[in-house]
Amino acid sequence: MREGQKMRRQDRLVSEERAREIIKNAEYGILMTADEEGQPYGVAVSHVMDGDKIYFHCALEGRKLDNIRRNPKVCMSCVSNAYVDQEIFTHRYESAVAEGKAVIVSDKEEKLHALRLICGKYAPHSFKDSDEYILPKMDKTGVVRIDIETLSGKVNER
Repeated sequence: MREGQKMRRQDRLVSEERAREIIKNAEYGILMTADEEGQPYGVAVSHVMDGDKIYFHCALEGRKLDNIRRNPKVCMSCVSNAYVDQEIFTHRYESAVAEGKAVIVSDKEEKLHALRLICGKYAPHSFKDSDEYILPKMDKTGVVRIDIETLSGKVNER
């Protein structure tokens, strides 16, 4: 992974391992893309982390996919355990940012792998065999992989 821009609040910086855990445990992430004119677009996605990759599922068409096709450079931000510490007028949180290149997954085996991981994260007890749910919907479901190039995290905890 390449080194990203240095974080201003070094006292809140966490290890890459902790940043990975934040992404893994986050309920959702905000994916940021840009169109051909540089207009930013952010949207919440249900994601899963697998090594140096992040997968999310989506529709087969739409603004985020149009942006990825034109400019595959993306950023994803995840926040968890966030709350307001009213006594000292601050937010407590764990956050992580991954930057990288997005790839629309076309390989059926990789797509199935990603969808199994997503089902495992979001519905671990709902399906005895998630393939019964996934396989009939595979042709109607998009999957995008982010190949992580930089990863950082910070925490403001008590």
